[in-house]
Amino acid sequence: MSKLSNKKDINFLVVLCAVVYFVSYVSRINLGTVLVEVISSGYAPKGVAALALTACSITYGAGQLVSGYLGDKFKPQNIIAIGFVITALMNICVGSFGDGNMLVFFWAVNGFAQAFMWPPLVKILSNLLNDEEYKKACVRVSWGSSLGTVSVYLLAPVIIKFANVRLVFVICGALAAVMAFIWKIVYERYTPFKECSVVPVLKNEKLSGSSEPAASKFDVPSIILLAFIMLCIMLQGSLRDGVTNWTPTYISEIFKLDSSVSILTGVILPVFSLLSFAFVSFVNRKLIKNELTCAGVTFGVGAVSAVLLLVFGSSNVAVSLLLLALLVGSMHGVNLILVCMIPAHFARFGRVSFISGLINSCTYLGAAISTYGIAVFTDSFGWNKTIVLWSVVAFVGAFVCVAISKKWIAFKKA
Repeated sequence: MSKLSNKKDINFLVVLCAVVYFVSYVSRINLGTVLVEVISSGYAPKGVAALALTACSITYGAGQLVSGYLGDKFKPQNIIAIGFVITALMNICVGSFGDGNMLVFFWAVNGFAQAFMWPPLVKILSNLLNDEEYKKACVRVSWGSSLGTVSVYLLAPVIIKFANVRLVFVICGALAAVMAFIWKIVYERYTPFKECSVVPVLKNEKLSGSSEPAASKFDVPSIILLAFIMLCIMLQGSLRDGVTNWTPTYISEIFKLDSSVSILTGVILPVFSLLSFAFVSFVNRKLIKNELTCAGVTFGVGAVSAVLLLVFGSSNVAVSLLLLALLVGSMHGVNLILVCMIPAHFARFGRVSFISGLINSCTYLGAAISTYGIAVFTDSFGWNKTIVLWSVVAFVGAFVCVAISKKWIAFKKA
């Protein structure tokens, strides 16, 4: 299959996919962003809102495996369009209902629909771009998620201030509907994209960059090592998404700020995450050169941030936000290392795509447990003990990563 060679076509594809990912993020993280207002306005109680986020994380994680499978069987561009249509309907339904009785159902369906975005995008990029352009594109497309997060944190408080929280979902749903239409029209009518198709993988095909046949099988040590890595990914997912979702609520309850102001303070989190991506990637490539050791050190930074938050956080809003941003940013760094870089090393088993989907699902399993668990834990024990729990989780992640780092070196050399 031919690849795009014209720089203009490549840039257009990357921008289009980045916009897709931007809209996808805006219409998925909006509930977590306005969680404090959803609760304080009486739209849904704390437990229901937390359960909705948990359900979304579960269906999003499970849906990635389904989406990845469908992307190999059908046109990936059609899967993305279907995902946007369903997402639009679910967001508009949440915004149209007067109370949150159906919130859990709508957001669970939304999570599954959202899973139809990233795997097909990766399929399209890998089909149309050469290896070098693909690596660059993945980073640039991923910026859409951070920009989407910043946009929601900036605009949602304004919408709430002049209208109500339900309008946030209606606007996000309308944006998703428009994106579905634009994506379908532009992708199918832009001539260079028309050759995009699913490339079947032959059973006896050797993977790029691997001298081993795809038929190689996992041995027991590899399975055990993978299990420990999956545990670490669950831990980072529980902190990354759990802390992100509950930061505005924490700020509101500790410092007694208006809900719209509390939501606005959350904009610092994705900014730090962008910095974390660049810094952790540099440290891993130039200094540590061992994914598990690098992940362990990054976990350690998060653990120290949580301890400092416990000691100094409640004294000042700015200090609290800085430490929360360091904690969340470090977890994004761990995610970059474990979820994005680890799967490539399983090429000799012929299971890169499967491993990628499997371990990424672990992120959202951890997020699902954490998002609901934080609500229950804080209600029972308060924020101080919750922060202690965050520090323990981060320290455990650091310990496990460092403990298996030598086994990881041996695995890569095998």
